[in-house]
Amino acid sequence: MSGAAIASLASPRRFAAWVLGRGTLVTAFGCIAIAMAFSTAAAYRLAATMHVEDLVFGPGRIDPVNALIGAIGVDRTSVLVYMLQRSFDALVVASAITPLFLWILGSSAMHAAARIRRVRGHPYLPMLILFAYAEVVYQIPTSVAGLVFGGLGGGPGPQIATLVSLVMLVWFAAVAYRGIELHYEVSGDRAVSIFVLGALAFYLLPLILIVGTLVAIVLVAAYLQYF
Repeated sequence: MSGAAIASLASPRRFAAWVLGRGTLVTAFGCIAIAMAFSTAAAYRLAATMHVEDLVFGPGRIDPVNALIGAIGVDRTSVLVYMLQRSFDALVVASAITPLFLWILGSSAMHAAARIRRVRGHPYLPMLILFAYAEVVYQIPTSVAGLVFGGLGGGPGPQIATLVSLVMLVWFAAVAYRGIELHYEVSGDRAVSIFVLGALAFYLLPLILIVGTLVAIVLVAAYLQYF
């Protein structure tokens, strides 16, 4: 494949069409293995260099933490810090295996959403392969940016890493959307509805539940005068 052909794959639609036409399951497993190698390296660096208490109360405190302290106070924020400290190892492991979540959960979410929207007769395997290929393209620059610039904290470095991550996440989402159009042979409102349903039901709602649980724990602790 020529350099120009490879460069053309930066287009989400062309990338999705190429993978759906030529992608294989064996290569998909290889893509996930590479993605996990990069995510594990980034997670290891995060565990070795970041301390939760410094992130929240140190000079490198980020703006969302400032907003949290302003909203619920230092004492209540301390409860969340304690919870993060107790679960930090689990969060690092979860960060390392993020490619598996995006691969399996993402592809199955979109396929389930298509079934809910009564799109039948299309196998699941092509979407599984597409998400694996897209995952490695997303994960490599995101992890490298985290390794080079730092993933969290103040300063321009972490901001650059965050920007790279956001750009690649938008590209990943665009590939998923184009994959829906091509694989399920839908377009317009129907394609959008499948994408939104998959994203909301299987990504955003669980995240909202997690955040809501954390907030509820703080409120209960305040009511019981835990601090």
